[in-house]
Amino acid sequence: MMNMMNEKNTANTKYLVTGAAGFLGGTICRQLIERGDSVRAFVLPNDPAMQFVPQAAEICEGDLTDMESLDRFFAVEEGVKTIVIHCASVVTVNPDFNQTVMNVNVGGTQNIIDQCLMHPECQKLVYVSSTGAIPEKPKGQPIREIDHFDDSLLRDCYSQSKALATQAVLDAVRMRGLNACVVHPSGIMGPEDYAVGETTSTMIKIINGEMPAGIDGSFNLCDVRDLADGTIRAAEYGRSGECYILGNKEVTFKDFARMVAKEAGVKPMRAFLPIWAANIMGGMMERQAKRKGAKPMMTTFSVYNLARNNVFDSTKAMRELGYRTRSYQETMRDEIAWLIAEGKIKGGAQRNASADVENMAALPAQA
Repeated sequence: MMNMMNEKNTANTKYLVTGAAGFLGGTICRQLIERGDSVRAFVLPNDPAMQFVPQAAEICEGDLTDMESLDRFFAVEEGVKTIVIHCASVVTVNPDFNQTVMNVNVGGTQNIIDQCLMHPECQKLVYVSSTGAIPEKPKGQPIREIDHFDDSLLRDCYSQSKALATQAVLDAVRMRGLNACVVHPSGIMGPEDYAVGETTSTMIKIINGEMPAGIDGSFNLCDVRDLADGTIRAAEYGRSGECYILGNKEVTFKDFARMVAKEAGVKPMRAFLPIWAANIMGGMMERQAKRKGAKPMMTTFSVYNLARNNVFDSTKAMRELGYRTRSYQETMRDEIAWLIAEGKIKGGAQRNASADVENMAALPAQA
């Protein structure tokens, strides 16, 4: 396998992208197609989000846990080389153990590794991990890349699954000769979020006046277009066995809400709960939801994600990959324009916060 992919990809190279119907995977597909690359998109059978995969992409339906469908995904004509970008995963904000999350995120990634090694035409694997796979450091200490991942140091199932999968990739590099690198995106936002993820949902609630109070914490969010570009750059320039954090500047919820309100032309939020009060409320909502057999509107884990250290250092990705991020204001402006065009919010009208506090949605978490 090649050690580097610095050369400009030629016409006989095909990108194999898993999770292509997702927010990041779909954006990666669009960017590759826009620059003239050939793309095969791996999507779940009958996934309604398949309609959002670019038409120029070749669709391959299948499941990460099904080796037969992965055989079809990896099969190419003689003389064609492949580069795999593995974005697909099951994302959950529920911290409890979930066997499906483990089967797909860990077992599915192991299947991708095995397929890459079985196919000599596969030139490189880029695994899309998460900043959540990296153990948190105390406040005031920037979080940087690590070279060994221990799931026991993490407190939620999703992060644990991403740590286990990341270590599997690094082990395959060191012990089986796989040419692969890893990217760790932080939170994600931006236009064309057709599934309306947590950050987009939060923006909509702020703009529509459905979130009367925020939480006095912070998060780290990136424009999906910058994350996609950074991932593609990792395919071209990332060193085998290396990890790259794709993050942004930390932003407080107060500043985030203020910028959203300014860009949308709506009244800003005024109330922000301190972390201790949000924890109490999250615990109450969890207990109420458990009694009713429902999903809590806010959890202590979502509060933790806002209270934790969210300062991630992307210097390595900037230096080695040329990774760059645009401003929060630019991302919000473009995302709000897209939300208006999609009819998810109304443009230009001032809105008053009037919703009940239980309309506070689950707040943005890491990718």
